[in-house]
Amino acid sequence: MTPQQCAATACMMLAFSSSAAFAAPRVSHHGGLILNCEPPHFFDQTPGKDGKAASIQDFSLTASDNTDQATIKAWANNEPVEVKVTQERSGSFLVQGRLKEPVTKGKVWFRVNAESNDGCDDNSTWNVYTGN
Repeated sequence: MTPQQCAATACMMLAFSSSAAFAAPRVSHHGGLILNCEPPHFFDQTPGKDGKAASIQDFSLTASDNTDQATIKAWANNEPVEVKVTQERSGSFLVQGRLKEPVTKGKVWFRVNAESNDGCDDNSTWNVYTGN
């Protein structure tokens, strides 16, 4: 093999390995390949989306029954919030959080993120406005 053929072969191998890295299958947090998955769903946010309240300290929402309970995380105004997660009789999860201090002016931007049992992730975000 000539030096030019070796160089061309090396370039082709590099090109194929680079494209394979971008096309690599996703891997779930359990380590298995994700071939088809259903992300978790979030609903019943309290206080409600774009709602108004004099003061906000407590919040809750429900996550679908395919949610991996261990992956549920929450933030309020980009600050982590500890949550209590309780599985309901239906299999879904009630997620409850409490801010360190009540917010009485401005808005609170809530974000809750989780993964499904098969490794897809999703989040729920919503604003609640306080004050007059």
